[in-house]
Amino acid sequence: MRMYWFWLNMPLAAVFFGAWYGIPIWLVFKRPGWGSAPLAVTAPAPRRQAGPAEPQAAAVSSRSGQLADVP
Repeated sequence: MRMYWFWLNMPLAAVFFGAWYGIPIWLVFKRPGWGSAPLAVTAPAPRRQAGPAEPQAAAVSSRSGQLADVP
């Protein structure tokens, strides 16, 4: 009896599956060129030479979690 309910839900699942994938595909085929053109041609950002990072020291007190004075 349990499998009977499973197979009764399959047509409903097929309808939802078809709507989930069918509607977006239909919208794409309906208006394939819809959308705005880019306003300007974009160029990649100029590359910067990576250098060594500056050393950073932060001493933290183990009990309070507050930053300690670093000389």
